[in-house]
Amino acid sequence: MNQFAGESLAVRVKRLRLAGGLTQGQLGALIGISGAAVGRWETGEYLPKGRYVAKLARALGIDVAALLGETSTSADDLAAEVKLLIAFRSLPKERQLIAIKLVEALSPSAEDNCVGEHHGERR
Repeated sequence: MNQFAGESLAVRVKRLRLAGGLTQGQLGALIGISGAAVGRWETGEYLPKGRYVAKLARALGIDVAALLGETSTSADDLAAEVKLLIAFRSLPKERQLIAIKLVEALSPSAEDNCVGEHHGERR
């Protein structure tokens, strides 16, 4: 069952933006549009054009399917992931690498975890 059933894209964008602690202007800056445009999306006055959907999902820390409501992940879980991703992105690169190593060390299956590969590290 879809956890977003009945939730419009406008409501979802606003909820995820607020969960991430972003203003409309900050979210707009991340994807190359104005804060006013984000506001229009959040009221449902306009829908994001196709070229912005992937950028919007990336800025909110979710995949396009989740943004469009095509996922079974709970809204609370998504909001928590958005907060975590925003906190991670705010760290300096050096601290991001430390955080990745910590997560790898705490992972139940550290040998199968390939998080570090996204940053050009080799095992």
